[in-house]
Amino acid sequence: MLRSNLWELAKEIIQNNQSFILTSHINPDGDALGSEIALAEYLRSIGKQATIVNNSPTARNYRFLDPGNEIVIFDKNTHNGILESADAFFILDISDWGRLREIGEIIQSLQKPKVCIDHHHCTNHFTEIDIIDQRASSTGEMMFDFLSFLGATFTKRISTALYTCVLTDTGSFRFSNTNSKAHIIAAKMLSNGVNPHHIYQEVYEKNSQSKMKLLGSILKNLRYECHGRLAWFNITQDMLVQAGANIWDTEGFPEIPRSIDGVEVSMMFTELEARKTKISLRSKGNTVVNTVAMKFGGGGHQFASGAVLDSPIKDANAMVLEEARQLFI
Repeated sequence: MLRSNLWELAKEIIQNNQSFILTSHINPDGDALGSEIALAEYLRSIGKQATIVNNSPTARNYRFLDPGNEIVIFDKNTHNGILESADAFFILDISDWGRLREIGEIIQSLQKPKVCIDHHHCTNHFTEIDIIDQRASSTGEMMFDFLSFLGATFTKRISTALYTCVLTDTGSFRFSNTNSKAHIIAAKMLSNGVNPHHIYQEVYEKNSQSKMKLLGSILKNLRYECHGRLAWFNITQDMLVQAGANIWDTEGFPEIPRSIDGVEVSMMFTELEARKTKISLRSKGNTVVNTVAMKFGGGGHQFASGAVLDSPIKDANAMVLEEARQLFI
């Protein structure tokens, strides 16, 4: 089925319903948040009710997207009714029920229309209407297409949200997923009054002192494998506590070792709990890394992927490094 047919099905969901819940993955990034806000703004502009409900608080560097604190942070004791009373759901930038946690469990149990818009690899049928395009630079790029299809007016807030999507998911237009369309969308959003300097400052120049302290600890303990072609590091709960940092402060860290000459793949291991470890893999674009993530139940793009292992961080180190080394044989 052509994507225009899928957009038409999603349009019918909007036309036939009044209240919508929009949600995304835990620890939402600029692409997830921007996509949510852009779609919510459009829905409200046509007289619909739209509520963004996320599992995690918005990171400080993205709070400028939600100055009125409209995004609801889910609490099962308070917000079950919000989900249950909605007519339909839009799930953005994620096609994995596990990363939707309790929100996902509730949405799955409800016999109501669900639409997924995502640019990540999806191996299984996710919702009734899965609109997945791995070729897109970001979910924001797909949201631009959807809103254009709907005949939306690209207000300054929608334009700011979509510009943030494209900017952040392409790593300021330097990652391998950067395409000509990303630049075209950025240019169109700029013509709508978006201030790129302001957005850059908000996203990239709001680092806390604790984040910089954590970064220093990471760089000091950076490790190399495969003749310097693979670089990796750990972030333990003790390191977070000592730096006074939190999990949101680690955004952008997996990309840092890629800037080192000779490094082709970088990996970040984050201790989530005593027996749970998140791995984040990044490649300069010559080595496919999502095959490693998929072996541990994860996924993502060819050159940017991740997974969560039910293993202590030291065990995760051993298992994942064994697989990662095979990339260079």
